[in-house]
Amino acid sequence: MLRTLTQILIAVALVAAGGWTALKIVQGRPAAPERELPGPRPVPVEFVDVIRGPVPRTVELQGTLSASRRFLVSSELGGRIAALHPSLRPGQRIPEGALLLRVASEEVELQIMAQRTAIQLAEAGAEAARSDRARAEAALRLAEETLELLRSEEQRWKALVEGSGVEQARYDLARKQTLAAAGSVEEGRARLEAAGAAVTAGGLEVQLGSEQLALLESRLDRCTVRAPFEGRFVPGVPGGTPPEVGQVLAPGVPVGTLVDVGSLRLVAEVHEDDVASVGPGSEATAAPLSRPGLILQGTVTAVGAEVQPITRSVVVEALFDGAEGLPSGSAAGVTLRGAPLPDAIWLDERCIAFRGGGPVAYVLVGAYPEGTARVEERALTLAPGGYDGGRVIRAGLEAGDRVVASSIQLVGDGALVQIVRADQGAGSASEGAGAFDSSGGPMGSGGSGDLGGKAR
Repeated sequence: MLRTLTQILIAVALVAAGGWTALKIVQGRPAAPERELPGPRPVPVEFVDVIRGPVPRTVELQGTLSASRRFLVSSELGGRIAALHPSLRPGQRIPEGALLLRVASEEVELQIMAQRTAIQLAEAGAEAARSDRARAEAALRLAEETLELLRSEEQRWKALVEGSGVEQARYDLARKQTLAAAGSVEEGRARLEAAGAAVTAGGLEVQLGSEQLALLESRLDRCTVRAPFEGRFVPGVPGGTPPEVGQVLAPGVPVGTLVDVGSLRLVAEVHEDDVASVGPGSEATAAPLSRPGLILQGTVTAVGAEVQPITRSVVVEALFDGAEGLPSGSAAGVTLRGAPLPDAIWLDERCIAFRGGGPVAYVLVGAYPEGTARVEERALTLAPGGYDGGRVIRAGLEAGDRVVASSIQLVGDGALVQIVRADQGAGSASEGAGAFDSSGGPMGSGGSGDLGGKAR
């Protein structure tokens, strides 16, 4: 009984000693500082500086580059093919002025020979008529001179008869000779008039023959088809058999097309909001999808005069040079560069959110310790149309504002954000952007002239 009591007392003493030791250890540790209850963590964001200045405007679109010129290879007259260009095969280059094809023209050539002979005969007849007219003119002059002499002789005899009593018979004879000479003059004039008419008829006959010859020669020319420009041949039926000598062609039915691929043309529809700054002469570039790295330089050649009522778009045409070797019909990404706005605020589209059906941006309104800041929600008024991946701000922002450029879907009005260094690969217009360092101070901003700052 005594032994059991002793064991209990020893155990109690050991427990008491351990508790006392633990208490001393706890009391000897330094007290932990009081901590505030944790709140919402700041959202890491990047920002851009808002700048006012010239805003370049570009229109991005996808389109098809087609041949700038096309020529249907066909014969107006039709007939049997007598000759062909050896390169009249798919994709072959044909120089300007080269003979593409010629249909049989023997009948027309014989008609031309006969017509040339007829013209020679008509010219000979006209020359004979001119000679007859020259002789008639000479005979008429002689008859008129003779008439004048006989009239003088008649007057002399008349005076003698009246003054000195010379026989009347001498005067009568002179009178008869004068009348006969007058008749000869009238006859000479008639012959001259007839010779003149013959000359006119001969000239008209020669002219008519020449016109008929020109028609025949034009028909002969139409038997031959030549390349109006340098280009490549495309068969009329893809994969079809090229034309052959001896094949009979129907009038006006093409055997293929000659396309000029030295320069390519784009015809596309551009929304009316974007077409305002684009006009003839505006710069354009095209990047064919099938040729990575190839950039074609061109210009806008025409802008449509009518807005399509359904799509609200306008047809725009651009011409690109240096496309040698690129087939017609190639797809490409095209950039049209319009006239810049002289003084505006531009903002990258990734800096714009839509709240309550309207566009807003989040502006940094103050810096706090450890690189944090509060944001303020600003309602924006946007100009219509896109500008190089961004929008022009008409109202809501001022130059010098700092706008959140990332994670805008995670922030709201009055939210606390953590400023981080801008990602250098996030955009292409970061020269106007800035960032805070870890202490909350500004890291600085660039000044290349790109507006709104696409943060890099």
